[in-house]
Amino acid sequence: MRSGWIGRLSGVGLAAAALRLFAAAEPHYLSPSSLAVAGGKTLFVACETAGRIGVFDLESEKVVRWCSVPGVREVAAEPGAARLYAVAGSADGAVLAVDTGSGRVAHTWAAGHTPVAPLLSADGKTLFYCNRFSRADQPDVHALDVATGKLRCSGKAEREPVTMRLARDGETLWVVNHLPLMAANLKHVYATVCVYRSATLEQVARLGLPPGSFAARDCAMSPDGRHFFVAHTIGRFTVPTTHLDRGWINTSAVSIFDVASRKYLNTVLLDDTMRGAANPWGIALTGDGAWLCVNASGTHELVVVNVAAMFARLAAAKDPREVVNDLSFLYGIKTRVPLEGQGPRALAVSGNRAYSAMRFTDSLSVVELWEDGPGAAVGLPLAEAKEPELVRRGEMAFNDATYCYQHWQSCASCHPDTRSDGTNWDLMNDGIGNPKQSRSMLYTHRTSPVMITGVRASAEIAVEKGFSMIQFHEVGQDRLDAVNAYLKSLEPVPSPYLAPDGTLTPAAQRGKGIFEGKASCVSCHTPPYYGDKKKYVLGLGSDDERDKPFATPILIELWRTAPYMYDGRAVTLREVVTSDNIQNRHGNTRGLTPQEVDDLVEYLNSL
Repeated sequence: MRSGWIGRLSGVGLAAAALRLFAAAEPHYLSPSSLAVAGGKTLFVACETAGRIGVFDLESEKVVRWCSVPGVREVAAEPGAARLYAVAGSADGAVLAVDTGSGRVAHTWAAGHTPVAPLLSADGKTLFYCNRFSRADQPDVHALDVATGKLRCSGKAEREPVTMRLARDGETLWVVNHLPLMAANLKHVYATVCVYRSATLEQVARLGLPPGSFAARDCAMSPDGRHFFVAHTIGRFTVPTTHLDRGWINTSAVSIFDVASRKYLNTVLLDDTMRGAANPWGIALTGDGAWLCVNASGTHELVVVNVAAMFARLAAAKDPREVVNDLSFLYGIKTRVPLEGQGPRALAVSGNRAYSAMRFTDSLSVVELWEDGPGAAVGLPLAEAKEPELVRRGEMAFNDATYCYQHWQSCASCHPDTRSDGTNWDLMNDGIGNPKQSRSMLYTHRTSPVMITGVRASAEIAVEKGFSMIQFHEVGQDRLDAVNAYLKSLEPVPSPYLAPDGTLTPAAQRGKGIFEGKASCVSCHTPPYYGDKKKYVLGLGSDDERDKPFATPILIELWRTAPYMYDGRAVTLREVVTSDNIQNRHGNTRGLTPQEVDDLVEYLNSL
């Protein structure tokens, strides 16, 4: 359905053409990625692949108009639905303020690299948002004064902040980091929650999720303001990946924090003893706080938990430390509702209804929540369903845990967004007791052999073995072909270390000269992928792997793949070229001056 919405934008790169009457050909896919309820009558649906926002009437359960917003990722709406805020774009990110009555853009602001998680203050005067990707020396949590269009204050998160909520009193802002930022060979590795004073964005607490936590996707604040909830995966990466039963590799979790004391309380598992609820994503509570709802994106379900009963069990637990390992803890107070459609991600609750955005079927799935629990799901199409093409089928399979024995994980569980999860895994393809870094899937099909030791001759072999030896499930050649096509379609995200025009900074230009000259990095890391498809024995391994050959890693998107080295022992690239190369075994970096090290690191981060 077309709308009468008209867009007027000025200035900012992406935003110069952002909001306009949708008159072009209908997009092949919508990929709903964000939901915002306004006034109890309207649900705004951001559709990432299509670059559109749908205005969904909750009473008629239909999209009443569409608006084109190229690059749109997420939306936030004022309670009265008078104004809608959207974040859009990658390196040229923008925040758009839209008058929902006229459909006109009231304001457009440049918003840095990949703005995410728009969040309005209770009075509607401040819009908080994060930059998922940023330089290590730049702030990435921001408070925008929507009246003046100026940043009121900014703060620094830890790694890829992706979701946040304000405390009920508005005094603190709780920001969740997507991945860990620490050496991967430590005993405990985990993503974190950073708490800020909302007035200044001064950090007042750093709280760890339980060991093994990564791929945090969404969070929720309880209506009474007492508790903060985070949906994430827990990887049991300290054990070899020999089997899947009873959550041996990955489990799906919700971690709970006490808001007043700013302390971690406990973590409950959404899985069953013999059936996973993979890839937890959107999370929300009903307005009365009675039900906690979580989308299990990999198994296409809504998990609904009785909140009062859960806290009663937590209070009565004989050993609270073991709750995080107890797959039966929520038995009897948890319901897994199969949803209509595939790939539920964003989640919103309005009244007694939970709405899930079904990414791969371009639809919503709604579940009514009664006093005695949830009803069955009902599908609500956003557009006419279209047959998925090969790459789309591959994306679906990569994220689908039903192609895994007992549904514990999908490919995306260890490779969120097709990149690394920031941890080490002890896979069986090169022996046991020798964990190694999870790898990014970017350009793997162009840079064989693959795996850190180059044990797989091609990415196609690695994909097949990933299903059979990691997910313990055989899939047909048609599905393997689709996943390979999807991975081949991946493109790098522009580095936040590039200049605003996308070129190298002066420091990176100098670093390029060092990379190609004095440091001699280019002898192995050759363009265009900055890897030579060879294996070398450099004495970089530990223990019995000291003299083992390792495949040359590519350097594209190096800025987002920390920690580094095969076992993740180096948290920064500076460590890679200094303390981890004292013997000059990977590049001639020992004699570099401090300035040359700075310039080389700047260049590496720019790739």
